[in-house]
Amino acid sequence: MIEQLRPYIVTAWHGHRNDANVPEAVRTVWNWKFQGQRNSGRVRQSNVDIALINPKGQVIHAFDGFHPSTPESETLGQYTARELLKARPKLGRFNGPRGKRPLILPGLEEGERGIRVFVRLWEDRMVAYRAPVVEVVPQQAVDWKPLAWPAKERVVQASALKPWLSQIYPPGVMERTNPQTKFVYAIKSTEGELKLRSIKSGGNNRQAILSGVVSLTDEGPNDFNYQGRIEVLLTYEQGKSAPRTLRGYFDGLYPRWDPRHKETRWLSLQAAFESLPE
Repeated sequence: MIEQLRPYIVTAWHGHRNDANVPEAVRTVWNWKFQGQRNSGRVRQSNVDIALINPKGQVIHAFDGFHPSTPESETLGQYTARELLKARPKLGRFNGPRGKRPLILPGLEEGERGIRVFVRLWEDRMVAYRAPVVEVVPQQAVDWKPLAWPAKERVVQASALKPWLSQIYPPGVMERTNPQTKFVYAIKSTEGELKLRSIKSGGNNRQAILSGVVSLTDEGPNDFNYQGRIEVLLTYEQGKSAPRTLRGYFDGLYPRWDPRHKETRWLSLQAAFESLPE
């Protein structure tokens, strides 16, 4: 059943019932969910709903993501598949599975340079967060200057690399979000002293290593921050100051508060970087 739905687009929205910008499809689902006896308290409800919408934006089927009346012998996956099966006849016909789609990563316009960032959170309870999120950050000539060839070892401030280091934050809609705008809090500062030193100074493929600890603080309350270690390999052509290529990784820990057990869980947050074009 899940394979049959592969050609259809899946998206998500989160917010509160009194928000002014609730999409019409979401309002339709909530009107259904909270009307009549469902609003009387006799039926327990979760805060997750799943809805299937046709190309015109009309809801054709909706159901509670965690139905409380599901038989104990039925898994959540089986329940979800059963509900999706109810909507299958209303989704229209298509010519079977389309097969595996080619992997196309986001890139830049021809002639541009930049850095591509891959980020994933190793969250045992939310397996989907492990799928990497990919961002591309354009770089102008001035943006490469902090990483100019190190004739001798020097310190590079992480703040000078904020445009691409600020992309290191957990994927997922349940992370730190502005309650008014519903947008994830952006990273407001990247701090740390990183060492840049050469490891191969001869030939037409000189190399240098950038390493150190980076601390990231978002724009939300309480100066929330997390940190990790960064290691980046840079190559330089002979006679040129700006790096030709950049590849590296970030390995850190992200704190998530567990209200049930009243403790902080430390989750592995990882990122990889590569320059574009290679």
